[in-house]
Amino acid sequence: MSPLFCPWESATFLFVSSNVPLLINYSHFIAIFSALAVSLLIFVNNPKALLSRLFVFFAVLFSVWALLDVALWATNDPAVVMFAWSLQVLLEPLVYAIAFFLVYIYFHGNQPPLRYQLIVTGALLPLILLLPTTLNLEALQLSSCESIEGPIAKYYTYFLNLLFTCMILAVSFRNIPLMQERKRSATYFSIGLVTFLLSFTSGNIISSFTDEWTLSQYGLFGMPLFAALIAYSVVRFNAFRAQIAGAQVIVAVLWALVCSLLFVDTEIATPITLITLGFTSIAGFLLIRSVRQEFQQRQEIEALAQKLQRANKRLKQLDQMKSEFVSIASHQLRSPLTSIRGYTSMLLEGTYGKVSPKAQEVLQHIADSSRFMALSVEDYLNVSRIQSGNMKYEYSDFNLKDLTESVVDELRPQGIKKGILLTFKSDLNGRGIVNADIGKTKQVIQNIIDNSMKYTPKGSVDVRVRDDKKTKKVFVEVTDTGIGMSEETLHSVFDKFERAHNANEVNVTGTGLGLFVARTMAQAMKGDLYATSEGEGRGSTFTIELPLAM
Repeated sequence: MSPLFCPWESATFLFVSSNVPLLINYSHFIAIFSALAVSLLIFVNNPKALLSRLFVFFAVLFSVWALLDVALWATNDPAVVMFAWSLQVLLEPLVYAIAFFLVYIYFHGNQPPLRYQLIVTGALLPLILLLPTTLNLEALQLSSCESIEGPIAKYYTYFLNLLFTCMILAVSFRNIPLMQERKRSATYFSIGLVTFLLSFTSGNIISSFTDEWTLSQYGLFGMPLFAALIAYSVVRFNAFRAQIAGAQVIVAVLWALVCSLLFVDTEIATPITLITLGFTSIAGFLLIRSVRQEFQQRQEIEALAQKLQRANKRLKQLDQMKSEFVSIASHQLRSPLTSIRGYTSMLLEGTYGKVSPKAQEVLQHIADSSRFMALSVEDYLNVSRIQSGNMKYEYSDFNLKDLTESVVDELRPQGIKKGILLTFKSDLNGRGIVNADIGKTKQVIQNIIDNSMKYTPKGSVDVRVRDDKKTKKVFVEVTDTGIGMSEETLHSVFDKFERAHNANEVNVTGTGLGLFVARTMAQAMKGDLYATSEGEGRGSTFTIELPLAM
């Protein structure tokens, strides 16, 4: 709290008077400027955050307290003195209480639990109730410019200040070691706030018990230091997501400190100059250190970027070589596979004479394996064509219903062997004519039906063709009663070499390429392919989408 200065002249605009020492204006308005600058820095970059709004409230409360303190030095109106003094006694512990909430929300991201709120409210309640009594201000003597503080103003407020400061220290010590990415910025934040609060309280305590009220003014210099540490943590660690503006705040506070030296009288020039020099040295050192570290990091990033560019170029070369190898190897495999499948089919049909049942069983295994291998080779070839941009499409108009039904008829014997019921249904309102590559479309439909049959141990696979004249699209829906897919699998099932984690339980021969190829082909023909599932063990639905022919 401040003494009554009792100036001979009335104050102008409540705060302006020639009787107010320049030290008062210097310390108070620099502190107000620093508090508002750093709070606006945080608020502008995070206007919706609870922490930002509370920071502004903290800065405004402190600024009001500082303005009331200047008014006490400037005015000679007893009514103003009584009002300003009582309001100051209330605001000072409130600043410390808000500071506690500020620290708690900074570390935890939400408001303190109810027990902490009750502690703060219970501690402030006696102050609020006893504020208008003589326990706050016992007497005010204008003739001798003296005031007699009561126990509330002289003892209880300082007890609250120290209580809230200890609570802030407890929260900081408990949470800073737990911080990972923000440990250093949290340390600067806590040190700056505690330094300000301790300097603020210690100056007032010393002045209250020694009547040397000029000493309390130096305690306000903790606020510019706090603002500088906040701004530095913003610049160095991007705290509060306002990195560029943090440097601007540091420069603005330094500018205000240096400019204010023009208005300091000779009596206090030396201590004020030393304070300003010390503050500018600390802030300048922090800013230079931050810039140096940013420069070193930029050099490291540039070096890593060059290495990454060279590695990326090499990876592209390796990828091209891999694609060429896969293409060559796949072409070399197709010829012998075609011969194996042809001769196996002829043997099974009895072209070269009757084959025993046991030999037929072996030949059927060879036919199935060669068929699977041919499909795998075709998938690898298609991936190679897709990546190299050599996939060709020959567009024509055809009936998607007829094509789908023929594919179902071709695959039905395969389903019967596995004990799977393969059905077909048409819900077309029109003819279902699409303009696409008929060969690629057949391959997509075959791929999806075959995929559903592979991952359906028992049950059925239902194929349905429908159209939507509003969107001018035709859909082929393949619904199975198979193993189903999780939400995570649905997001990745169309990626290269991706399979559901439970796929091997049903089919160990999958490559993870078929769905990728099918979707790429569908999208290239201005359509799409997507999947839905209610979860694992509950089946899946794959939908092929193609535009109607105009």
